[in-house]
Amino acid sequence: MLQITNGQRIGRFQVLGFLGRGAFAQVFLAEGRDGRRVALKLGDESGGGRFLHRFHEITGERNPMGVSPDETPAEAMFLDPVEGARAEVLDASEVDLLLWDEARLLEQAKGEGFPELYDVAEVDGRPVLVEEAIDGYTIRERIRSLEGIKLSWLLEVARKLERTQEWGWGCHGDVKPENIIIGVDERVVLLDPVAATDRHDLIVTTPWYNPFLLRSAKGDAQALGVILYELLCGALPFEQVPFRYAGCGEGAAPSDDRDLLLSMFLSFPRPRDINPRSPRELDRILHRTVADENYSLPHLRHDLESFLLVA
Repeated sequence: MLQITNGQRIGRFQVLGFLGRGAFAQVFLAEGRDGRRVALKLGDESGGGRFLHRFHEITGERNPMGVSPDETPAEAMFLDPVEGARAEVLDASEVDLLLWDEARLLEQAKGEGFPELYDVAEVDGRPVLVEEAIDGYTIRERIRSLEGIKLSWLLEVARKLERTQEWGWGCHGDVKPENIIIGVDERVVLLDPVAATDRHDLIVTTPWYNPFLLRSAKGDAQALGVILYELLCGALPFEQVPFRYAGCGEGAAPSDDRDLLLSMFLSFPRPRDINPRSPRELDRILHRTVADENYSLPHLRHDLESFLLVA
């Protein structure tokens, strides 16, 4: 695990404080010699989300020693064509490759909907992403503080995800409340995009928000649907993730067994069953987003626009 302290120098930057951590990285606020504040993202091969230490109580305190129980760090899911997915630990070289890939995506985005990438420094032979430090709060922090979430923010996320398709990205890959930050000027910014790899047996994602382990825009759309469910119900729709046969080949089980298990998996309570004040149209949008294979990101964006126009 990384051991970074305030006042420590990392390359040409001095660390001012800890901003947050994920499964495979830690982020620090730092200041350069020119006085500009930046966010430094460093790889940390401490394992996927289930390998991280969690605090006993839900807290918004940022601490490099662990994560709050309500946070959902990503996992490195290794896909077996018969047995299904299992979470494993990545080594330092694999984590560094993730950072180099993320740097390539951020450079391509040029700050449009994502933090601007200023530089990639190398410290002790390992990459350190030097990014724009955004003054704001994540959706996760807004949920904790009960400050309220605007549906228009999720709509803006959908729009930004559609734009990534124009850049040739297959998907963001890890859409979740922790990776959506709302700036003090209400600028909506996506964090931590995951690049596609040539490995077909590995996907880095957060299964609670990508239960089918999809490497596509449909996976991003489903993640937005899960976030919407969480906002309406105060809970996630699935008790166990990922889906049992996510990543499996067609011959892993008889089709009847797979279909039966899928129908049981998708039999989550509708939002209106939990929250009677949930709008019927959002109920419909959410169910189609998660359960309808043909309901894509553009459909979700269009229906959210229509709902907000009427509302």
